[in-house]
Amino acid sequence: MKITNVHCHRVTIPYRNPYRMAPGETRYKKQIIVLIETDGGITGVGETGVTLIERGGETQEAIYITIRKYFTPLLIGMDPFDIGLVIDRLEGFNQGRTGFLCAKAAIDTALYDVMGKAVNRPAAKLLGGIHRTTFKVSRSLGVKTPEDMAEDAVRLKSMGYAMLTIKVGFDVKEDIERVAAVRDAVGSGYPLEVDVNGAYNVEVAIPTLRKMERYGIEAIEQPVPWWDLRGMREVRSALDTPITADESAWTPHDVANIARAEAADTICLKPVKNGGLFLSRRMAEMAEAAGMGVLMGSKHPLSPGTSAIIQFAAALPCVHEVLGYGSPLERLADDICDPPLEMNKDGTVSLPEGPGLGVTVSEEKLRKYTDTEALA
Repeated sequence: MKITNVHCHRVTIPYRNPYRMAPGETRYKKQIIVLIETDGGITGVGETGVTLIERGGETQEAIYITIRKYFTPLLIGMDPFDIGLVIDRLEGFNQGRTGFLCAKAAIDTALYDVMGKAVNRPAAKLLGGIHRTTFKVSRSLGVKTPEDMAEDAVRLKSMGYAMLTIKVGFDVKEDIERVAAVRDAVGSGYPLEVDVNGAYNVEVAIPTLRKMERYGIEAIEQPVPWWDLRGMREVRSALDTPITADESAWTPHDVANIARAEAADTICLKPVKNGGLFLSRRMAEMAEAAGMGVLMGSKHPLSPGTSAIIQFAAALPCVHEVLGYGSPLERLADDICDPPLEMNKDGTVSLPEGPGLGVTVSEEKLRKYTDTEALA
């Protein structure tokens, strides 16, 4: 089987409510949907995108141009089952082998969809086998007033979410008030995390997070900027709560450096930022070998990207049992698949049925949400 064509679509869907965190606020989800055609008559769907421009610097437009102008000529004629060779070729496109991770993720997930459809098996089978099929789900609380965040927390707890992540990284006093309000609203014993998104420095992080520890938080995500591994180690040494590396953990090289620096207890993987499922698996295995835990975050994908998260977690038992996402309809006004992936009534999410990613793109919705403005 050979790759014969790659189609790339810029898809924009509004959030149900504006989503705010330390790096900024967004009202629209800007994604890339990739369709990879083969001479075997099988077409695979892949997804990538951005929430806010961050460490990698990729935008929806940049990903689109990268895939259409640079990646597609490299892919034509390759065998979809040679996923390692494909990743090597795409990594060889730039010096350092660590750039264009979001663009790589779209190609990667589309190829796993092709391979799964070709052998009539879920993508999880190709990642190592299905260890689990159902997962609990957590949800992050975008920044609002303490009172509004507390209200959101109560509603989400009642919907069956197993854990909530409180976004902070603004005014320190208000951040502490947000954590206190959410804890008071959900009661003691209910799992809460705090995510700073790298917005504190060490001098602010240690005293502020010590105060937050009084409210019984399970973990602290990215307390200082991604590049400050020494600072993360200082924070980790000063606190009792486990530290999670997210923005610091984009590549396998990052995992090695985090482990050497003893900067985190856990890494947070998101196939979109980590270059897809192939490279995410490498990172998960490295983290496990180094004695670190593995969490699955999201970046709020549509159904193809959501399935990729679930497929990955189903195949790798080292991934935490609570996933950071369950359905695009949690956040977004619509989806591009028919039917969309949805959560179960008890707040869990299940491995999709069917081969590959187990999702079907709606041509009508793809047309509706595709931005057809020409790009050079």
